[in-house]
Amino acid sequence: MHCIRLCSTWMHSWVKLLLVLAIWFYLNVDADECIASKTDRHRTIMEAYRSSHNWNAILTEDSLNLHENQTDLDLSKQGFHEVHWHLSSIVGEGYDIYELDMSYNNIEVLNELTFLKFYSLEMLNLSYNRIMVINNLTFGSLIRLMELDLSFNLIHTIEKEAFNRMYALESLNLRENCLITLNEHQFHFNDHLSSLLLNHNQIGFLPSVLFDSLAMVEELFEVDLSYNNFHRMPYIEAKEIGLLKVDYNQINILSVNRTYNVRALEAHHNNIHDADLFQFSSAEHVDLSHNQLDNIAGLHEMTRLEYLDLSSNNISRFDYNLKYSIRNIPTLATLRLQNCSLTENNMDGLLISESILNLDLSQNNFVRLNISHLAKLKTLQYVSLNFNYLQELIDYEHMAHHFPHLELISLSFNRWNCSYFDNIISYLNKTHIQTTTDPRDCYINGTHITDSDITDSFEPEYTLNQVKRDMNLVKNLGRSMTYFMYALYYNMHGLSNHTHFLLKQNDQKMAAMSAEIGHLVGMVAFMVTIFGAAMVLAVAYGLHILYKRWQMNRSVKVVTYNKRANEFSNGVTVNEVMSDNI
Repeated sequence: MHCIRLCSTWMHSWVKLLLVLAIWFYLNVDADECIASKTDRHRTIMEAYRSSHNWNAILTEDSLNLHENQTDLDLSKQGFHEVHWHLSSIVGEGYDIYELDMSYNNIEVLNELTFLKFYSLEMLNLSYNRIMVINNLTFGSLIRLMELDLSFNLIHTIEKEAFNRMYALESLNLRENCLITLNEHQFHFNDHLSSLLLNHNQIGFLPSVLFDSLAMVEELFEVDLSYNNFHRMPYIEAKEIGLLKVDYNQINILSVNRTYNVRALEAHHNNIHDADLFQFSSAEHVDLSHNQLDNIAGLHEMTRLEYLDLSSNNISRFDYNLKYSIRNIPTLATLRLQNCSLTENNMDGLLISESILNLDLSQNNFVRLNISHLAKLKTLQYVSLNFNYLQELIDYEHMAHHFPHLELISLSFNRWNCSYFDNIISYLNKTHIQTTTDPRDCYINGTHITDSDITDSFEPEYTLNQVKRDMNLVKNLGRSMTYFMYALYYNMHGLSNHTHFLLKQNDQKMAAMSAEIGHLVGMVAFMVTIFGAAMVLAVAYGLHILYKRWQMNRSVKVVTYNKRANEFSNGVTVNEVMSDNI
């Protein structure tokens, strides 16, 4: 028994190893085929520039022709085969290059010295070259670079730390390469990245941890993963993704196990048969057209959804879910059900909404459509019924009553009887409802009168282009506000620092002045003290002299001599003499 278990474990390990080797071999074969085909494409494109005198030459400092104060450098469409390592040192000597275009060349290798001293570079275009590998040191010095275009190359390998030092990177274009996957934490230090284009590669798997979602300054405006080899819905952990494109892949099940903060999701032209939308509750735009939907769940939880495209799916497979969901989406404005195999039999109760403005029911199988089936769409402004088999529009006489806000209806390319169709057109002319349908777009005895000139086309109120335009506007506005706030902050910070410096300088001057005044007051006090002491000493000395004189006058006697008597008299003091004279 133990031997059997060991053999089973051994066989299981070998199966795993063989499976890994098979996948590796399959991916490398795909990469090799991709490189071969895109090399041929590049060779064909570059034929137009073969006459360049720099064809297959080495890009050196002599090719730059730099002028004083030059900020942009165009080296495109020259056919350079290699970049000399000394180029970086030449540019670094007194030149600030902000934009560098090296597209449409034959460059295959970029070494770590190529852009070493391009410190001021903000835009770099390397598209339409033959670059295969991006290593860790290729862009290590481009800390101010905001836009990097590596599209239409042969890149199949990007090392893990290739973009780590590109802190200002906002737009990265890697479309039309031969990438199979990316590394974990590939963009962990690119906190300002807002546009990531990876479409038209060979990617079949992405690690979920590509970004540092906590440190990202703003949302990812666009992540384009269309035209790759995804079989499962890729999950990208980010703060918010404005537009996520996974169309033209091979995804079977649209499902993720964590909340996906995506505003607009394009997943059309896949093989999706089961769509689980519970984790996409914040989405505003969802395109699931051209799939094989059998089930759709979580649609009723999407309380922000404004645009829903389910065209080219068989609605009858999940019409119950759709009936329940549409009425519970309060923001839904545009619903596209083009080419969904709809008939008048499955329309009853299907569409109930208090928010839908635009409805596309073109390219279905309607023969007789009852207007009352759409009567629950009170806010409807535009409806398209083009390219059906309509012969009768039941209860059209109450259309203006059922749809008080309806502005336009398209009825072209159907099977109208001309007399009946004239009646519909006559009725519409009496109401506020307009149509661009040609009245001659009808049949008499089975013969079409003339091909009508269709001038109207279904344009939903909030199309993807409008989404991208609005998001571009929001992004640019946010970026401008960010730059403005940064500038205001730095100006205020500089003003505050200058004011603080001036106050500190004034405080130092005041302290110095106070010290000087203190010294002056001390000197004055010292002089006054000296003068006062001198005065006191002088007064004391004068009083002492007077006192001494008084004492002397009191003690000195005057002696007289009498010549006759030949004798001296008794002496008297001056004071006695003075008192006797008074």
